[in-house]
Amino acid sequence: MLTIEDVRSVPLFSSLATPELERLANTSADLHLATGEYAAHEGGEERALFAILSGKLEVVRMFDGIERTLGWRVPGAIFGELPVAIGTPLYGGYRASEPSRVMRVEVREYYAIAAASPE
Repeated sequence: MLTIEDVRSVPLFSSLATPELERLANTSADLHLATGEYAAHEGGEERALFAILSGKLEVVRMFDGIERTLGWRVPGAIFGELPVAIGTPLYGGYRASEPSRVMRVEVREYYAIAAASPE
């Protein structure tokens, strides 16, 4: 279960007012990933904004049938913003390289918070 403090730990959300923090804490999924589990898969059509709360995720993508590491995401980092903003699939998969905790914000909630706090 997410807390206001969990949500506030993400730089993108750190300046939100308490009601918006509460809304995100109550409506966002709290994903607990074991090493090797995916938060999201490459090409996934499900749009959502993700924030890393703890652990480390590897960004992977298939090139000519070979998996390549594109980068890493650590606590405080977000991903999924481009699919949310412009409706594209995810360009890579996001796999836990160690036990990790990820917050998943659904598109509707993201836009509700953005409307309430344009900054």
